Amino acid sequence: MEQKTCQDTRTVSERIIFDKDLNDKQTLFGGKTLSLLDENAGLASFKLVHAKIATAGYDHVNFWRPITTDKYIKLESFVTGVSGRQIEVFTKVISHDLKTDISEIAFTSFCTLMVLRSTSEIEIPEIVAETDEEKYLCSGFANRLSERKKIFSHKDEFISHLTI
Repeated sequence: MEQKTCQDTRTVSERIIFDKDLNDKQTLFGGKTLSLLDENAGLASFKLVHAKIATAGYDHVNFWRPITTDKYIKLESFVTGVSGRQIEVFTKVISHDLKTDISEIAFTSFCTLMVLRSTSEIEIPEIVAETDEEKYLCSGFANRLSERKKIFSHKDEFISHLTI
């Protein structure tokens, strides 16, 4: 089986935060953050496999620190696990204060994307972690996958309790 490293899938982008990106609390709007995450995570998954991919879900979404217009952000995404047609991508957003030159982790999340082709049609490479950060994040993939499967197995029950 073909292998790719987390580094092979790493996607980095940087953004300036503008007033139009803020919510009523003058921090980066959560929806804007998720939009940027989806774009970056999608690109990381395309680097793993060249096929059409769709976002299936987000979990472990954490807004750790507020992001304001006196900061710029760097998004870093890379693949942390593969199972069948599922690709898990970790993304962290690092905010960098323009005045103090201090950087900090502002946001983290795992995104699950689905390859829209059968695994018999396309081979999805195995992911290999190299750095301590990658090894730590990839080591939790099996547990996160198990949690997702459990939640998905109860989706019909969950949805049956919702009103339309």
